[in-house]
Amino acid sequence: MLPVPKKPIVPGRVLSLLGGSSDGIDTVLMGGMVTRRAPGAISMTLLCAVRLGPLVSLRCALRQGHTTAIMASAEKRYAAAQVRDILRRAQQRDAATKGQDEDGLSAAELLENAKDLGFSTRDVQTALVEYEDEQRVTVAAQEIRQLQYRRLSTHAIFFAALLGALTVFGAWASLGTPLLVVMILWATMFLLQLRGALFPDPDKLRAAAKQRLLSQQLKHSGKQLGTALATGAAKLMALSAQKIDQGVKQLDK
Repeated sequence: MLPVPKKPIVPGRVLSLLGGSSDGIDTVLMGGMVTRRAPGAISMTLLCAVRLGPLVSLRCALRQGHTTAIMASAEKRYAAAQVRDILRRAQQRDAATKGQDEDGLSAAELLENAKDLGFSTRDVQTALVEYEDEQRVTVAAQEIRQLQYRRLSTHAIFFAALLGALTVFGAWASLGTPLLVVMILWATMFLLQLRGALFPDPDKLRAAAKQRLLSQQLKHSGKQLGTALATGAAKLMALSAQKIDQGVKQLDK
């Protein structure tokens, strides 16, 4: 309970206890009495001051002044991990409802947005490099599987053509068991190749993809080196020829 003051409390004094209008409640002058009013609503302080008297008006004013602070302090806050989980769920819903024809983000825009969300720039850069490396390995693995399918189809074509030729020319009756053994071994090798193409070993496939990327990089670097050497040699020869021409001209003089 608040102590009853010795002097009468006027509404303007009551409202001056609440401070400035930083909480968004306007201070207005109505009929010689200062009151505070929320936008679009009747001031509770004015109502209390008119109907209930100074002491009750003080209590109402104090309650009204603390309402905004209480609501702000009771507002739920989310940690960084919770924010990431919420944004991940939103991204999944967005991907399910939208197509894949959007422009996306550049690396700089991705780093800027991740920084705004509280991610470390170094962590995002590391994750971006790892993602790009993983994408290149995935593409190389798909290329290897396509080559395996191509070899398998070539093997199947030759195998079927040989079987047809042996059947047409009647080689099965003349050669008999030795030809049958050879064809069984060949069919076994074909089935093993088919299994390797349809169900590859993930570790071996990943290692082969990395080796393919390394070979491509070495090949590309070799081409660049050869081009640079050829360009340098051409420039050097052109410069030498220019110097020789200048020397010949000086001798002629």
